[in-house]
Amino acid sequence: MNCVVEVSGLSKTYRLFHGPRALFKELFLGRKTHHPLDALKDVSFQVYAGEAFGIIGNNGAGKSTLLKILTGTAYPAEGRASVSGRIGALLELGAGFHPEFSGRKNIYFSGAVMGLDPEEIREREEQIIEFSELREFIDKPVKTYSSGMYLRLGFSIATGFNSTILIIDEALSVGDQRFQKKCTDRILEYKDAGNTILFCSHNLHHIRTLCERAIWLHRGSVMAYGSSRDTCTQYENFIRGQEREDSPADSPAPSQVCWVEGAVLTDNTGTPVDRFQSGDTIRLEVTARFTEGFEGTPALGIYLCRNDEVVLYSTGTAFDGIELSRLDGDRYRAVIVFPRCPLLPGRYFFNLCTTDQRNLQAYHIVQNAAPFTVSDAGPDFGVVRLEHRWE
Repeated sequence: MNCVVEVSGLSKTYRLFHGPRALFKELFLGRKTHHPLDALKDVSFQVYAGEAFGIIGNNGAGKSTLLKILTGTAYPAEGRASVSGRIGALLELGAGFHPEFSGRKNIYFSGAVMGLDPEEIREREEQIIEFSELREFIDKPVKTYSSGMYLRLGFSIATGFNSTILIIDEALSVGDQRFQKKCTDRILEYKDAGNTILFCSHNLHHIRTLCERAIWLHRGSVMAYGSSRDTCTQYENFIRGQEREDSPADSPAPSQVCWVEGAVLTDNTGTPVDRFQSGDTIRLEVTARFTEGFEGTPALGIYLCRNDEVVLYSTGTAFDGIELSRLDGDRYRAVIVFPRCPLLPGRYFFNLCTTDQRNLQAYHIVQNAAPFTVSDAGPDFGVVRLEHRWE
């Protein structure tokens, strides 16, 4: 496949100064007063001709810095980035516009920056104005434009000069819904024509739908790089998991009369595993101790949780009228089986507790007792796959 964008070992560091005095001291007194900020750290990836490639990550992840380097408006400290083809770029709002120029003059200005001669620009001028829907304002200075008008003109220019590589930052999210649809249709036409797209967005649905592959940046580093579905799923798991510790929470001290002893996840053959596909059989085997001091019928409660601690389902032996199997002495065992797990890709875990037949008191709670991951290559989005039919 023809590689049109190749990034290898790309790094970029900014110097942060706490005010002009700190900058003066470093420049004229030779004292280091800045704090380095690594915007990019050893980033490498490739984009192929005709591919739609997504870039995702939190604010401050280094996405905009990467796009600026690819468009030549910033330079790396280390590594290299090579781009083969004419670039049309829509970066942050108003980037590349001269505020004193009219919209029409900025069309010519942007075209000249892209290496086009005036005749080529003139051939596209009317199409760009028509798409932007700004004919009434096209001869007014862009400094008088609203943010939506900036977007209309910027997107029209970026996609109006037959570029072979289109780079779009999150600025596409600005503007009214009708114009967003118009932009989306233009992007799909651009893709169908065999051009290359680099699409940076917080809208993961757009990334999954539009892009074949994606890269996830976090604090300047590559966290995931591969298919857009897998990369977006890993990013979503990370975002949800930020609200809680990745390591299992410390369990409360076991009750003196009963406690959960252990938990094992297995497949339908009884083999211990912690990774499943949607539709697989999941077996959870739990052992617990209920001493002679325990009053009532031994029982277990089970809570299935997503990795952001949202409870997706709960049940228990008392609810289902099931008695624990007695192994020896005060040791008991139960196995719960989910024959066709409906969970969609993500990270999950089971919380467990010992209880009695009334299920009113949790004697011993174990959080994150059995963590596991679900993966799948299907087209579904959400948390679970629900059986359905269309009529």
